[in-house]
Amino acid sequence: MKKILIVIATILSVLFITSACSNSNQSSGEQGGDSSEGNEATTPSDENRERVREFLEHEFNGPSEKSEEIYREGTTEELRNYIEETYKPYFNEKGYEDITQLQKASMYISEASRSGYELNATDINIDKDEENNAYAFEVDVEYSKNGETNATTVKGRINLDEDGKFSFLRYSDRGGLLESM
Repeated sequence: MKKILIVIATILSVLFITSACSNSNQSSGEQGGDSSEGNEATTPSDENRERVREFLEHEFNGPSEKSEEIYREGTTEELRNYIEETYKPYFNEKGYEDITQLQKASMYISEASRSGYELNATDINIDKDEENNAYAFEVDVEYSKNGETNATTVKGRINLDEDGKFSFLRYSDRGGLLESM
């Protein structure tokens, strides 16, 4: 039974990331015009911060129709493909291996889908750690079900490698989002 749930969670994660990546490409293009006015050069730090923001927006908004379908009715292969398409573009090999083996890939969206909740990131704060090429984050998340909405904050840290790929992801869910759903 555990293997089936893991496979389903993996498939749903892949679907969520795929849909998230396609949405983020569209929104990045829209935002790019606004942010580049008067400032043609963006720094790698700005790009990395935006990648972290994009990832967190996908991680704490949803589930999308596609991810919902995969988590509820998808095959193991569909879930695996969904997680790979969604998460692999963000992570280096070791980081991707860690999030899939430790089941961090879309754990919030998969739980929301399983429990019938809808997640909405209402505020995302990201702070750069210059010494360690890492970003600390706080995401204020509303979670709703049957017309009742609650809120909490999820904190964490994302380390990046020299190429700007995520090498490490850690959540500190002291607000109990996973347990509350």
